[in-house]
Amino acid sequence: MQLAFELYSNKIQSESDMKKLEEQEMECVIEYVLGEWIRKYFRMKLIANTTKIPSITSSYSDMPFHSNGFHSSTESTALKTLTAEEWLHFFHEGLNKLPEMHQEIIEKKYLKRGYDGKYTPDDLVYQEMHLGRTQYYQKKKESLYWLGLALINGLK
Repeated sequence: MQLAFELYSNKIQSESDMKKLEEQEMECVIEYVLGEWIRKYFRMKLIANTTKIPSITSSYSDMPFHSNGFHSSTESTALKTLTAEEWLHFFHEGLNKLPEMHQEIIEKKYLKRGYDGKYTPDDLVYQEMHLGRTQYYQKKKESLYWLGLALINGLK
């Protein structure tokens, strides 16, 4: 009887340990999405949508140019814009892999800002989506986690 109890308690401990590890993984992925992707979204969108007219005026200097050869401001601007467009395309590919409700939560909460530049408050989002508060926060957490997994798997 004692052995059965010990095996059962070890199983419970290992299940609770697994659950803790899963929660820690989920929190890490959510932090990654918020820190590395959501935070950069508007900056990349601005770079991708900015049309900068390069200078056509010649400049002379006795300082050496870049060591890798010719480097023009036109090239630099084009590369920045292209990189930002690719970044946005990759982000939206990952977002489109999510179920519709999860996409909607991320779009309404994080990809639209008010006139003051702040994210839409959670209570407005869940009211607009006709969700209960608890259900909204659970779905929001799932949304960020699944987006993170989609983005991480897309990088591999």
